Amino acid sequence: MTRDTTPTDRTEPQRSHSRRRLLALGATVGAGALGGCLTDAGSDVVSEGDADGDSGGEGGGGADGGAADDGDGSAAPSLPRVEDPPAATYVPTHFEAMRRLDPVEAGDYLLEPRVTYPHRFWNVTGDRVEAAAPTEDHDVHLMVTVRDAETGRILPAATGLQVTVGREGESGTPTAPWPMVSQEMGFHFGDNLSLGGDGTYEATVRVGAIDARKTGAFAGRFAEPATGSFTFEYDQAFRESVIGDIVYVQAESDWGARGAMANHALGRGAGRSYGDADRDGPDHVDAQRQDAERDHRGEPRWEARVGDRRYGTYWRSPEEGELPPAAHLPGSLQGEPVVGDAVLATTLLPPGSRFVDGDDRYLAVSPRTPYNRSMLPMAAIDYTVRRDGGVVASGALDDALDDRVGYHYGTPLADAASGDELTLSVTTAPNVSRHAGYETALLETGDVSLTLEVGE
Repeated sequence: MTRDTTPTDRTEPQRSHSRRRLLALGATVGAGALGGCLTDAGSDVVSEGDADGDSGGEGGGGADGGAADDGDGSAAPSLPRVEDPPAATYVPTHFEAMRRLDPVEAGDYLLEPRVTYPHRFWNVTGDRVEAAAPTEDHDVHLMVTVRDAETGRILPAATGLQVTVGREGESGTPTAPWPMVSQEMGFHFGDNLSLGGDGTYEATVRVGAIDARKTGAFAGRFAEPATGSFTFEYDQAFRESVIGDIVYVQAESDWGARGAMANHALGRGAGRSYGDADRDGPDHVDAQRQDAERDHRGEPRWEARVGDRRYGTYWRSPEEGELPPAAHLPGSLQGEPVVGDAVLATTLLPPGSRFVDGDDRYLAVSPRTPYNRSMLPMAAIDYTVRRDGGVVASGALDDALDDRVGYHYGTPLADAASGDELTLSVTTAPNVSRHAGYETALLETGDVSLTLEVGE
């Protein structure tokens, strides 16, 4: 019974934990639920911190969190969720299991597909949020991350992306998956899909051209569509594995707390440390996790464990309203103001950079999620530069894609001086769909100001 939420009805920035009513919907929860959820070391199913936070009986999962099989091949779990989350990024109740498939090259792109059980997500249009609940006809939730094949950087390839799924060797029905953001996966594309029963399925992904202005090593690239295909098995073993390997955040007091599941998918090949610790050996896992063991304040990261197996970590804000710093950007970092829980990392590049013609400076604003700092495309941001009470420059920031800065919003500045007041106005919040933990955050519009510091 998760309610639809719009920016106008979320008047309390942080509700007390006592008001977050936790619904255990046909599932055993807490520390006791962790027993029996070990991932087999030989499996390619991993526990991921996506946490859809839903399913309240929509798939008819059993009391032990197992798969329901009513004979038509559809299956979805019944899981606890945070019914009344804060108007901010929050920690969901569990780590989700999904099957990671081999990456597929498609022209300039690298496709990373994953498949799991159907679950709820939230679509955002303007200032309206609508829940997209799975139906009995849905069999899987298919997700694809689109990267640059050379650098591994995640790309906002939202224009013209299409997925066609059918039995191997047969034609399928094309769909346009939603651009969405989850705490574990960051920005990706996904949707709940209906299949035709057990079998081997082939998915063909068509990636269109990227419309954003491209600079640096990305200049002249991503101008043509490309296509890649992959196959996956859908059967009872798959349904049991992706549901049976779900693991709960062990401390129920953290359910709904301000924070986020850790994202280990931000860089190519980074931090694949969920589940199956024995597969690569403990030394390999420890090396991967060395830089991720502590949060932005140097405190140990919170973890979900089953014995010696680590199923993932999550950020927990030690104080309400505190966010970790945004990712590094080139140039002179001007600040990291926050609008509606979105961190607007702002930098000013020196005159004559590759981003401009001539000797202008370049203002770059990179909206990120808190904690994981995933990119947030499909927004609109205006800017105004004031000096001595007058307007020096103003306008809309243009979306751009650079191999070093990544996806961002920017503009040349012909005149900028230390002491100028820069106002950033988020006029449209990121219109990307959300997995649980984000559906009540990153939705606000508004203004934020900072004082420029211009170097030589």
